[in-house]
Amino acid sequence: MTEKPSIDSASIVPERGRVHGRYWYFVDNLKPSANGAGEITLFFSLPMNHVGQRVENLIFSPEPSDIIEDRTNGNRILIWKKKASALDGGGLAVFYYDFDLEFEEVALKIDPARVSWCDKNSAEYVRYTISEGWLDISGEIAAKAEKIAGGERNPYFIAKKIFMWVVDNIRYEYPDFESRGASKSLKRLKGDCGEFCAVFVSLCRSQGIPARTVTCNWLKSGGHQWAEVFLPPFGWVPADPTLARRFKFEPESALARRVRETAGIRDVVPEWFFGNLYPQRLICLIGENIKVRSSVVGTDREFFILQPGGMEAYPSAAEFSGFSLPPVNGGGYVFGEKSGDEAYARAQVEKDLAESYFNAGIYNKAESGLLRALVDKPADEYSWHILGRVHLAAGKYQKAIEDFNNAILGQAGSLKPVWDSLSHFYIGNCRDILGERAQACAEYNKVLDSGVDYEKLQERAKKCLLVPCLEAEKPLAR
Repeated sequence: MTEKPSIDSASIVPERGRVHGRYWYFVDNLKPSANGAGEITLFFSLPMNHVGQRVENLIFSPEPSDIIEDRTNGNRILIWKKKASALDGGGLAVFYYDFDLEFEEVALKIDPARVSWCDKNSAEYVRYTISEGWLDISGEIAAKAEKIAGGERNPYFIAKKIFMWVVDNIRYEYPDFESRGASKSLKRLKGDCGEFCAVFVSLCRSQGIPARTVTCNWLKSGGHQWAEVFLPPFGWVPADPTLARRFKFEPESALARRVRETAGIRDVVPEWFFGNLYPQRLICLIGENIKVRSSVVGTDREFFILQPGGMEAYPSAAEFSGFSLPPVNGGGYVFGEKSGDEAYARAQVEKDLAESYFNAGIYNKAESGLLRALVDKPADEYSWHILGRVHLAAGKYQKAIEDFNNAILGQAGSLKPVWDSLSHFYIGNCRDILGERAQACAEYNKVLDSGVDYEKLQERAKKCLLVPCLEAEKPLAR
């Protein structure tokens, strides 16, 4: 799942309490076509009441076109469908919703002896034991789950054994969308938080244990996903195999320390993440493969994931028609006293939208946003890397090489291997264009040595080893 930061990453949030939040979404570069019929349609999953979370006082601007009750999963889907002429803001449209959030740690006390199998006629069993989307149940999934379960017959212990198997065997590596899905990640034994959960959920479902994913945004920074299993009579039980692995194998790492602060996690053993949940998070989606049908708006869509929507979704939950150029759009949460400050929110979002501005060919805004981001976080690898792409596209090859080298020296958490490999690849492109073939090949070989295959990077590096890259690659759609 995406690990881009939320807008406000500096607020200090207590481990248990109440905070006001606003989700901001900006749409820029609005240039209606000749007929002037530009139209924007945005889909978002709203934060909901759930165990450890209560959401109140939702207020919207502008008024929603429709709000869909996804009763199957417990979600509410907001739809904004607006004519550009009704949102005239000098080429910029602004959307937001406010809410009050009460949050607390979840600590379940489960007696395994009391856990029973789910009734096969129940809504939970019917909905959450199926094979669907990235939560597929292949023959390999079923066979692996059977092997992990062994002779165990208690659903609690089966789910716990599957949980610990995922913790012990899946390694963190950010995948592209083509590599996502439980069966693919089981074969690779690699994935991000979404893939850890996909493998766990599919293994549990194949054993007849209802399971689903839960998507959240930290109150301090970033997005995340964990899972839930349904264990009667205790109900939905949280399980986070990604963080359990982090705290089992790298408990004293800088990333683990940051996760402790971000999520409000105490010093815990890995098993704590099965049945318990840290406090500082906002749940924004339950489940996957969300069907959105609205006769009011005239839409029938299905989303693999909403994080919580707009560009942070797959497929994209932002639709535009009647514009001469692709709009640039994105958003994020602001919590606390700055939640209503539009200028602050816009400045923060523009930093995160630098890659989108780059992909749209608006290099000046991409560069200015990245330079502002690097003032705040001078060692941020993502910002240095995209700045390198901007300078590469602008033909400033030596500057681009400097940027990519700064990226490799920078910080990127668990995504560092991906950004490092991409930076080596584009240094190779720059060296090729400058006629420095031997140095270019050295960079492509570093990509091959890394083993990182995000966005078919291995294939692209092999191709460049055979044929020099003599012009900058066009931006890749994301």
